[in-house]
Amino acid sequence: MVIFVENNNRMYDIQTIKEIVNVSRSKIQRELKKLDGKVLKYKNLFLYEERMLFNLMEIILIEKICITND
Repeated sequence: MVIFVENNNRMYDIQTIKEIVNVSRSKIQRELKKLDGKVLKYKNLFLYEERMLFNLMEIILIEKICITND
């Protein structure tokens, strides 16, 4: 799990987001590409803002609710 703090902003790598959200890596990458946000490259890792993690969690939760309602 990689959490990087820059100016009081937590940044997460894709593997950490995968563990938190419990969704495949390709789905996470597709959704992150759609979202606009700050991406930081650090030692061959792409780090994403905490806000992007929350947005991703919201999108996935809404999709899962819609699937269970069908």
